[in-house]
Amino acid sequence: MSKDLTFEQANAQLEEIVSKMEKGDVPLEDCMVMYEKAYKLLNYCTKKLEECKGQIVDINDRIEKAKTNNDNLFED
Repeated sequence: MSKDLTFEQANAQLEEIVSKMEKGDVPLEDCMVMYEKAYKLLNYCTKKLEECKGQIVDINDRIEKAKTNNDNLFED
């Protein structure tokens, strides 16, 4: 996967592949190539979502710490 690929681009490509495959008019060989690409895109999207989830958890932890310690919310 390209590091320049955004989550939104990868998700759009994944949706396009799924849509084509659901139509059922894709030759078997092409379907296998599309399936492999879909697998890679799904892994990429899942990884991006997990990264965001980790960042959200970290931010929430800092907010909770700041609430209890009266710390500055904008410190790293």
